Parts: sequence; C-alpha cells; structure tokens
Amino acid sequence: MIKNLGVYGEISPLKKPIHLSKAYLAKNYLKILKSTEIIGITGSVGKTLTQQAVFSVLSQKFRTVVGDENLDPTFRIPQTILKAKPWDQKIILEYGVEKPGDMDHYLSIAIPKIAIVTSIAPTHLKYFKNVEGVFAEKSKLIKNLPKEGVAFLNAGDPYCHKMAKETKAKIIWFGKTAKNSVKISHFTQTIKGSSFRLHHLGQKATVHWKLIGEHQLLSAYAAASVGIFCGLTLKQIARGLSQVKAPEHRLTPVESKSVKVIDDTYNASPKATQESINTLISLAKNKKKILVIGEMKDLGESSDFFHREIGEKIAKTKINYLITIGDTARIIAAGAGKYGFLGKIYSFSETKNALPKIKKLMSKNTVTLVKGSRHAHLERIVNGLLGKDTKLTCHHCGTLN
Repeated sequence: MIKNLGVYGEISPLKKPIHLSKAYLAKNYLKILKSTEIIGITGSVGKTLTQQAVFSVLSQKFRTVVGDENLDPTFRIPQTILKAKPWDQKIILEYGVEKPGDMDHYLSIAIPKIAIVTSIAPTHLKYFKNVEGVFAEKSKLIKNLPKEGVAFLNAGDPYCHKMAKETKAKIIWFGKTAKNSVKISHFTQTIKGSSFRLHHLGQKATVHWKLIGEHQLLSAYAAASVGIFCGLTLKQIARGLSQVKAPEHRLTPVESKSVKVIDDTYNASPKATQESINTLISLAKNKKKILVIGEMKDLGESSDFFHREIGEKIAKTKINYLITIGDTARIIAAGAGKYGFLGKIYSFSETKNALPKIKKLMSKNTVTLVKGSRHAHLERIVNGLLGKDTKLTCHHCGTLN
C-alpha cells in the first residue's frame, strides 16, 4: 500500500492519478529487480551532491541508476526506479522530506538496503516546528533499514549519533572525525574548482573536484566510504569523484568574461547559507565581495530569528556589499546593520530592481555570491549578470513557467 497520498496535495487533480500510478508501478517493479540494491540518501543539506558523488563513484564498477537532480523526490523516486533495467546493480534515491509523513510515503514505495545521512539541521520548520521534528522524520529512513542493511552516518553530527541507537543495521561512520575511515587532506580551491587527497589504509589518491566549498567535502567523504564498502579501490573512487559535476544552482561557480558569480539559488537553509557565505569569503580573500541574498523559505515561527542571525554573522565578515531581495530578506539587512556591518547595504523588493545596481558594483576584481530559496527566483539575477535569458524554470517539474 502506498502511504500518505497527501504528498500530492499541490498537484493538479488531473495529474494526481498519473503520479500515483507511477508510484504503484515503481513499488511493484522493484519486486522484479530482486538483485538490484537500493541506496537511499537523506539529510538537511548536501543530499543532491552526495547522490551525484555516490553515483559517480559506484559507476566506476557497477551499473548504477540515479535520478534527475532537479525533480522533486515525490516524482523523482518512482521515475528513477522505473528507468532501471533488470541488469542494473544499484539504484540511488534521494529521500528529501518537506513535511511530516513524506518519508512514510517514500518508504512505502522503496526501503533501501543502504542509507546515507548527511546532517540534520533546521529546515522546513514551517511544517516540522523545530529541528527535533526534522530529526524524527528523517530518522525513519534509518529505523526502517533491514538487519542486513547498512547506515552510513556523519560522525560529526550529533543527530546522526542519536539515529545510530535506533537501528539494527550495521553502522559505518564517515567524515572528518570518523575513525578508521577515509581521510581527506591538502584541500585547495579557486573559483574554477578544488582539489584534495584521499587516504585509506596507507594508500592515497588525488581528486580534482569540480566543486567549491570545503563543507562540500562531506559528500566526498560519504561517497568514498560507500565506495570502500562496495569494494572499489581508492584510485577508482578518486576517478569517480573527479568526474562529479556541480549540481545546477547549488554553489555552482560560473564565469562570463570578467564576471565571477557563485550560483547558489536552488535552495537555502540557515546552515547552508552560512556555509555558502564562508565559501565566498575564503575564495575572495583579496577581492571585492558581493553577497546577494534572498529569503530562506519555510522556517515558520523561527523565520525572523534565523534571518536576523544570518545578518549578525554577515556583520562580522569583510563582505563589501550586502544586497537583500524581498521583504523577508530585509531582516538580514537589519541584523547586519544592527551588529555593525562595515560594508554597504542595499535592499530591493524584486530581482528586476536589484540587477542594475549589482551590475554597477561588479568589476574584474569582484566575486558575487547569489543565495536564496528557489521561491525567490534569484536565478534571474545570475542569468542577468551573465547576459542570459531571465525566464524562470520550475524546479519541481523542470518546465518553464
């Protein structure tokens, strides 16, 4: 039985039967794919990159299937299962949740044998109320693992340690603080990408990572740990990680002539926003830094607090220009101003009003980070700065709206 059909609440009544039939087909199709192993990924940040990294690594040895990174999990999970062939060996599914009960729906379609949890942080608090609610929903993935299953958990996340007590599956820890696990050293980055070195059991291999942001190494740790468990060599793992492409609109460095932009417009949570800001500061130490920031969506009653907190943290940085877009983002500007931000602040209600100002502030010596939830449509800013079309793309169905 498919549980919690409420996940289709925002879908057109005409399309609901189509999506529901796909879910039933996927659930039953898995009965045929008895030898195909399902790998499920959840967490508050880094799910999609981890999905892509695990796929790239495992593809070095196994026939592996992964979904479209820009589709909502409600559609992506059935679609990914249905595109698998009987001879495929691994299916990677992203179990992203936005409301209580979402995980029940996904698990009623497919229970993985291997699960990965990146981290637990405040997200979608409009529905989960607090981080404990986020933990309760995401931990269902680990609780439902079979005894012969494996849970890959972030050793640096306290909520992952709570999860470890709620499963009978084998636990494998990954991350910077994990013992007897893959280690990473010699991390360096530029606006074009980064590199680092993997270490395991006395062996080492270099990765030329197409991504930026030291915090994104968490996905590399997870993928490498899964790779080791699945019998890949360190060189195979390094080759796989070197082939990972930056997910679209997720801390993606883009350049056009003299314009250097970090496009992080797919989504935003307090933790992800802070990490993105840290990346801007690290990459542009001797350059002019512009932060264009919009609303962090679905934070419920805690929204003002988290937006103010981001403003306070920005005040302690050497960012030169803070540009907020949207009414809620003005709280960020107010927080930065209150705590003594030394740069200049500009606030706009809409992207079209902000774009001319941002263009005037930019130069060859400028790095601009554009960050906000997808509902703010800040991809318009990125496209405008690069001289591209500013039409909107629906992140749920992939079509123009």
